[in-house]
Amino acid sequence: MRTLDIKDGPIASVLIADELATRQDGTLDVSVRLKDGRHFILTLFSLEYVQRQLDSALSFVTPGMLVVKQFSDEAILDAVRSAMRLDIERLGVLQPLINQ
Repeated sequence: MRTLDIKDGPIASVLIADELATRQDGTLDVSVRLKDGRHFILTLFSLEYVQRQLDSALSFVTPGMLVVKQFSDEAILDAVRSAMRLDIERLGVLQPLINQ
């Protein structure tokens, strides 16, 4: 896991699970913590991943689909910001609060 430096409104932190195997598969999980304490997991898909899915099927449907051109920090942050604007509650998976 690594953290992206972000100083946007309601976003407290963005953690990336960027293990090599995940990137080669064409998906990437991103953990977004908001300043209000909520924590969401977003799954990003590469264009190549979507194309591979369509090569073997007539359609590809998944909830909360976020597609990026590539897994660069800039594209990841753009996807997170877009999810915030479009309603992260619908696009991400809310995680339970951790008692500390």
